[in-house]
Formats: sequence, C-alpha cells, structure tokens
Amino acid sequence: MKRIRSIDTLMPHPDRYDQTMEQVTDPVGWAFADELRRAKRGENGFITPTGGTFHRVFLIGVLTEVHVQTSRAVDARLSDPTGGFSISVNRSRPHVADLLTATEPPAFVALSGELSQRGREEIRVIVDSCQVVEREERDRFVYLCAEEAIQRLEAIGELSEEQREIAEMVAKALNVVDAEPKRHQNDQADKPDLTGQMISLIEDCSGPKGALLADVLQKAGEGGVGESEAKAALTILLEEGDCYMPTNSTIRLL
Repeated sequence: MKRIRSIDTLMPHPDRYDQTMEQVTDPVGWAFADELRRAKRGENGFITPTGGTFHRVFLIGVLTEVHVQTSRAVDARLSDPTGGFSISVNRSRPHVADLLTATEPPAFVALSGELSQRGREEIRVIVDSCQVVEREERDRFVYLCAEEAIQRLEAIGELSEEQREIAEMVAKALNVVDAEPKRHQNDQADKPDLTGQMISLIEDCSGPKGALLADVLQKAGEGGVGESEAKAALTILLEEGDCYMPTNSTIRLL
C-alpha cells in the first residue's frame, strides 16, 4: 500500500491524498475523538463544546477493530490518545472497504469522512478516504488538533466545566505523545514491567464486557503509576494489538 504524502501537504486538502477519490468541496476539520463524541447536531454540522463546527473531518489514529458487515460494508474503531471513535464504510466506497479489511489492527491510519448520527447513537464517521500511515504522522496530527482546540478555548474566555475537561484532555493527549520518544530512549528491559502491570490491572478489573478505563487508571494510581504513564502504557498495548477499546470508556484484552 502506498504511503500518504507529508501531513503538511495533506491538512489543507486531506481528501486529495487518495487519487482515486473525486474532489470533495466540503471543508474539513480535525479534532480529538473525545471532543467529537461530545458534539451536538446543529443546522450546519456538529457543534463541539469548544465552539467548533464539523461536517466533514480528517482523523489520524490507531485502527483497533475491523468488522466486515457485508462484502462491501465495514464497521471499524479508531483510537487516539483521548479515546475511541466508530467509523463506517458503505458500499459506495468499495476500495476504502477493501483497504480497511486488508489492514490488520493495530495500525496507524489517516481517514476523512462525514460525521453522522442516527437517533441517540454515538456519532461516527462515514469514511470516504483512508490510508495507512506511520506513528510520526499521528504524532504531528495530535499537535495540530491540540493547537486548534487551544485556540477555540482561548477565544471563549471563562470556561465551563465541560470545556475545562476538554482542556485537560488536550494536555493529556500531548503528554502521551511527548512521553513516547522518552520512553523509546529508555532501556527496553523496562518496557514489559509497566505494560505487563497494565495487562494485570485490566484482567483484575474486567467483567463480561471488559474493564472500565477509569477503574484501570484508578488501580494504576493506587499502585503508584501516574495517569499519563498509565495511558502511555495502554497506548502501547493498543498499538501492539494486546487490547482494544470497544467503547470510549471500556478496554478489553485480546
């Protein structure tokens, strides 16, 4: 599969990286999964608590699940440092469905598509363009999302409780990305200790539908592991395919 171009050239026109796609004139935006899942439907798109309005989005994250519904329809799950997001591909995009089906989770992917919601179901992205990328593109995308979210929050002034939660989410997302280069510089012998500890905590907190992420983080804190360190270790597990997030608030071992 071909690599996408540098993300700097993708961001102004993210639909153009897949040359098999027709040109899409609708503007696109980008935001973290946790902010998008809080959005409410408005007249011109989905409005997030920071005041962002989104109709089409461009996302980069870790593909953690792929479920083939029919020969040309696929449901999947994408995760970023703030949580997970459901994505779907319908029959009108067979080449996108084929690419997702052929991609073995976990894998970093870039995608664009239209936000959609049925009734009270969670918001999802109807994907019309997708490509496999590398960790570096994901990290740079996190910085771009953080910058956009911070600008929207600064324009608000006095923040509500939910907006403060989003500000904390942005900081944690940046901490996860910033921690990864430092982690890889450490002795690799240290890596199994923390990730192994997180696997044990997930097992201890798990029920029939998995473990609540909040419970796992709380147990980690009680054991002396900081929240940013715990989330960084969970990110490793997600990326390496040891676990996945069936919902934004639960995590399960594979």
